[in-house]
Amino acid sequence: MARKRHIRFKAKLVAAFVAMCAVLVLTSCDMLDFKSGGSHVSGPPRDTTPVVLAVTQPGIAMIYDDRAILDYSNASEGYICVMSNLPGIRVKVLVDVYASGAQYQYTLDAAGAFVTIPLSEGDGIYSVGVWQNVFDDSYSPVFSYDLNVVLNDQFLPFLYPSQFVDFVYDDAAVNLSQQLAEGSVTDVDAINKIYKWVCQNVKYDIEKATTVASGYLPDNTDTINSGQGICFDYAVLTASMLRAQRVPAKLVIGYAGTTYHAWMLIYSVETGKVVGHSFNGSEWIRMDPTFDAAAGGAVELASVIGDGTNYQPLFYY
Repeated sequence: MARKRHIRFKAKLVAAFVAMCAVLVLTSCDMLDFKSGGSHVSGPPRDTTPVVLAVTQPGIAMIYDDRAILDYSNASEGYICVMSNLPGIRVKVLVDVYASGAQYQYTLDAAGAFVTIPLSEGDGIYSVGVWQNVFDDSYSPVFSYDLNVVLNDQFLPFLYPSQFVDFVYDDAAVNLSQQLAEGSVTDVDAINKIYKWVCQNVKYDIEKATTVASGYLPDNTDTINSGQGICFDYAVLTASMLRAQRVPAKLVIGYAGTTYHAWMLIYSVETGKVVGHSFNGSEWIRMDPTFDAAAGGAVELASVIGDGTNYQPLFYY
């Protein structure tokens, strides 16, 4: 009998983003100059009606057995969907990106519901492996499949909702995005209003940072209602609202200095400035709502933020 292969998983999202806490409490969002920013272009208001792109599983292209289903019918739209058929058994999905060598890990805690996984590194070959838990943190393979992905548009993975950046019609984040963007003339105006609201209204939650469990995923409604969060919450809430306003937004997880951290990359074809970040109409712009909310250019954070070279991205969602 062939020997079963097993693998031990290490959590990619650590239990806390604690290292920056001591720095954050030294500063205040009141220090940030929120009077400047935006494109200040006159003209008719942009349409602020939220758009939530519909994730579907049409079953046109699938890999499946009695334990799990991979629907990759919409790979060209920038996402795949995976569902577990194993009640009470934890299932993980590993997505290996051949071009970069990055390996993404997703957990399916519940059976019978599809989870949306973005193809966040663009065109290329992705190896998708589904694994079931067998004991402790050991997993056995269910199946794997290689996808040759050609996206219809490079921005699509960062406009759809997904497991990490989760939002739906009429939820708190989507409705708030419309309220905040009201009266905006350009996308940069909308970015300015949404970004500043997050920085002004969400406080860093040190207790949560020290107690949050491994595998934690943000809940935008909780972040809005509590007015608190860790860097993961800041970035996911901002990305969700921007995507609902048709602005491509990447959630980025990696290191800022030696601190495991979450921030964003935002794209606009229009030009303008938002809290010191300049959009030139042709590049993804790095923005860090956690540090911008707490620092406003404070000296204490300069060693962490630096000139940008201290940011080491690992994963894009």
